[in-house]
Amino acid sequence: MIDAVNAFFNISDQYVRRARLQPTLLVALPIALAVLAYSPEGIVHWGILWSVLVWCGATALLAQVARDRGKRKEPELFRRWGGKPTTRLLRHHGAPNKALLVRRHAKLKALIPGQKLPTAEAEAAEPSIADDAYDSCTALLIERTRDRKQFPLIFDENCNYGFRRNLWGMKPVGILTSAAGSGAILLGLITNSVPIRTLATVCGSVSLLLLIAWLVWFTPDWVKITADSYAERLLAACDSLEPQRT
Repeated sequence: MIDAVNAFFNISDQYVRRARLQPTLLVALPIALAVLAYSPEGIVHWGILWSVLVWCGATALLAQVARDRGKRKEPELFRRWGGKPTTRLLRHHGAPNKALLVRRHAKLKALIPGQKLPTAEAEAAEPSIADDAYDSCTALLIERTRDRKQFPLIFDENCNYGFRRNLWGMKPVGILTSAAGSGAILLGLITNSVPIRTLATVCGSVSLLLLIAWLVWFTPDWVKITADSYAERLLAACDSLEPQRT
């Protein structure tokens, strides 16, 4: 069984494991707990099944499912927040710290020769064009900070954001699996059809807690915390990057 678990997590890329695979495993956890509650003696056989699924590429498929759900729902997050996190931090409108904004703009202009950033008046007149300029700067920063060893904090925050975004993207499925799993275990406890009541109670409690988390905790505001942290770390990289060569 341990070998099966190790194989299941044997994905070389840390981002894929943290941001894509783990959300799908949380979604599937209540179903696995329900199976365990009803058939604790069959855990070895389930381990063999998992090994087969891993060999067939189940981990890669789960990671892609989480990514697709998260990316599909991401525009909705941006609409709720009033724009992309980095774009909001570069706007004149609503900037909480004008001095920091001026410094960020100056750094970006130095990093990207020929880059023009809108003034407050130009931004107010044509906000979409201004956002395009900010997005262009962000795209460059992302490309220039892909080295995980050189920018470990950016990578870590990106993983955190990807995990929460993808988890929120799978929220409807997570609610369904948590409700089904906890309901199935509760039924088993009522009808005495689970072999070990203590184990079933623990499994049901975990599923119920997950259901509460899906309903109350996993929200756009919860995702925004890590999105803003990632944006802050990304813009802070301007201090350590060298200007582009023309």
